[in-house]
Amino acid sequence: ILWFILLPTLAWMQESGGYAVSGISPELLKNANSVIRNQDILLVVKSPGEAKLYEKLVVTLLNEKNDFEQLVLHVSPSRKVEKIKGNIYDGMGHLIRSIKKNEVREESAISSFSIYEDDKYHIMEAGYTEYPFTVEFEYSISITDLMFYPDWDIQELNTSVQNSSFTLDLPPGLGISYKALNTDIEPVEEMQNGRKILQWKATGLAAIPYEPYSPPSSGLLPHVLIAPHAFEIEKYTGSMESWDAYGKFMNKLLQGRYELSAHMKEKVAELTANADSDSAKIEALYRFIQQNLRYVSVQLGIGGYQPFPAQYVEEKKYGDCKAVSNFMKSLLTEAGIISYPVLIRSGELQYEITGDFAFPSFNHMILYVPSEDIWLECTSNTFPMNYVGASNAGRNVLLITEDGGKIGRTPEMLPAANLAWNKVTVALDGGGSAKVQVSSHLTGERQEWYRDAMANLSAGELQKAFQEASSLPGFKLETLKIEPSEERPSAEVNYSAQVAWFGSKAGKRLFVPVNVIDPFNDVPPAVEDRQHPVVSKEASVEEDRITLLLPHGYKVESLPSDDLIFDSEYGHYHLHAALEAGEIIIDRRFERLPVSLPASGYAIWRNFLKEIAKADAIKIVLVAE
Repeated sequence: ILWFILLPTLAWMQESGGYAVSGISPELLKNANSVIRNQDILLVVKSPGEAKLYEKLVVTLLNEKNDFEQLVLHVSPSRKVEKIKGNIYDGMGHLIRSIKKNEVREESAISSFSIYEDDKYHIMEAGYTEYPFTVEFEYSISITDLMFYPDWDIQELNTSVQNSSFTLDLPPGLGISYKALNTDIEPVEEMQNGRKILQWKATGLAAIPYEPYSPPSSGLLPHVLIAPHAFEIEKYTGSMESWDAYGKFMNKLLQGRYELSAHMKEKVAELTANADSDSAKIEALYRFIQQNLRYVSVQLGIGGYQPFPAQYVEEKKYGDCKAVSNFMKSLLTEAGIISYPVLIRSGELQYEITGDFAFPSFNHMILYVPSEDIWLECTSNTFPMNYVGASNAGRNVLLITEDGGKIGRTPEMLPAANLAWNKVTVALDGGGSAKVQVSSHLTGERQEWYRDAMANLSAGELQKAFQEASSLPGFKLETLKIEPSEERPSAEVNYSAQVAWFGSKAGKRLFVPVNVIDPFNDVPPAVEDRQHPVVSKEASVEEDRITLLLPHGYKVESLPSDDLIFDSEYGHYHLHAALEAGEIIIDRRFERLPVSLPASGYAIWRNFLKEIAKADAIKIVLVAE
């Protein structure tokens, strides 16, 4: 009912040129690349498993720096587009043209890591670039297997809002939970014909500008998350009323998926026969799946949430994150070891789950063994046991226990865990070229690329990638040896190379950088009138011993006489250079700490990093005798 009340108003706006850019207030143009003129979203829930979604969206695009020129709809066998239409208006608000239905293109939603998915995208694109202009999109989608309700993303960065609303139409007895992020907007509730109607409205929201090193969107942008107390997907029923309830739903999906074949049970006994502890048993079984399974994603219907049975994985020797984690759990169960599937948001963490609101924004599954406090990333063929990788570290997760869902947290990755220790020898010649030999000990995130590259690249591909990654001018790799540890998240990397332009020559002088192997130059850009808090998760330690062998006939003219030391809450830096027995010895240590600062701290933090970059760029001056 509420949806159709809106239509006469929108029609009047179209006929009267109501979309003219002149109708946007100066306050809404500031920092804006686009302005949401009107957005009305309506979700009519018919039952826990069925709904219809309607949306009408009108956006004025002020320049090319936005994504509103196209409408992208996610479709699948359970999400069918019933109506889709679009119009384009010029800066005066006059209709330029309507987008025809045959202009809508369909694209597969298969991910790079999937061999098959049944999801697709329907894409309607304006194909217009004379800014400013306005797009008007309207669509409706019928949904079955209703598990997740759409969020109300009120605005994106550099987007202001004139009017926006989200309406939820619920049948009798169906409850929801909701969580408002960065806004105090509350819904207006009313009853209509026994159904509960909740409507959120926003008007006159100024654009929130992009600033580097800001909090994730969940800590910055206004947003409303909605979780149903009852849902149904492919005849499985569940609830997001609490994490305990959602965990019980996941247990339903896992039931009957653990059974191993008789042959595999014998294999478990064989693999663990000589293990003298549960930890040794876990490691033996983990090595077995790493050596015998490969990660392949197949996302079909409820298969996006339910793993393949263990015997299927045993037969096919592949599976997605849920399937291989479930298989590993089955092996551990056979060995008498309890483990829990773990739902996690891997990668960039835009929203972190909390204990008080069950909103399963997960995209990955790993495994946890509580008796040994061991975490297992079962999709990796190379990680050592109890290392989950930087993309999974330090975040809240959901443990699927036999009693339901319980909040847990993966281990933090502290700065000392991301270590790069480099021993560098540079033999210079008088023309500025050099023979470079490097021995590195890398841990944590610093070693992940090398471990993965050794497992997945040929020798030629590895050398090419290493060559292209070097910042040294005229770098020509001669030898390369990478040795990842099987027991620890570390790797030894040794290489030698010729560098054509290690130093720069001017007359009889040779200018040599104090740290050219891995200099720090990641200085954040300047931001005037900073508005947002400062967040940086980067944390690492670099320790270098660099030996410069002087070219024949040269002596040192200029060398940093004093140690360079910078200590602050943001990190610690120490550089010492000395001439010893005809060699220049440079000792360098840089510890970078994660920061969470008010906006006023940005300039001070940036200046600290500028000093580090400046110190790393110092030149040693050699002169011909």
